[in-house]
Amino acid sequence: MVVSPDVGDEGFPGTVERVSKFIQDRGGAIKNVDQWGRRRLAYQIRRFTEGFYAVTHFSLEPNEVRSLEGNLDLAEDVLRHLVVRHEEAPPPPPRRASRIGQDALVAAGQESLASPEDSPLTPREEAVVAAGEEESVSLEGEAPVAAEAAPEPEWSPASKPDASSGKEE
Repeated sequence: MVVSPDVGDEGFPGTVERVSKFIQDRGGAIKNVDQWGRRRLAYQIRRFTEGFYAVTHFSLEPNEVRSLEGNLDLAEDVLRHLVVRHEEAPPPPPRRASRIGQDALVAAGQESLASPEDSPLTPREEAVVAAGEEESVSLEGEAPVAAEAAPEPEWSPASKPDASSGKEE
């Protein structure tokens, strides 16, 4: 929420405490209150260019959120507020080690691959590594991939067809 600078440095904590008490009175729980202090606004709000910022993490029943928003809408010292639902995200999947990093760990004796299933490479990457310096690599059902792309033919104005006659010169 953004609180009006008119409340002053002394009134800002009181406003935050009043909102926290409102949440607790409705059966909610305050998890964290982060008071950022006085900051410049991105644009004027009610002719103010500064405001006190506070972020509050709380849990509250969904039907009570409407009464909280209504209270914040009516509070003259609150310039803006935003209530968002924060869902706990599942932990990210473990990152696959790069082949270079994997080789370094194996060489240092810190990690070894127990089986090919533990390999961080895709079947295509394994085929490329196994092929080494060969010109092309292909897997079942795939077209061969050349090691170097063929150079594109150069275009010159002499090879351009004549637009007026439709014939090449």
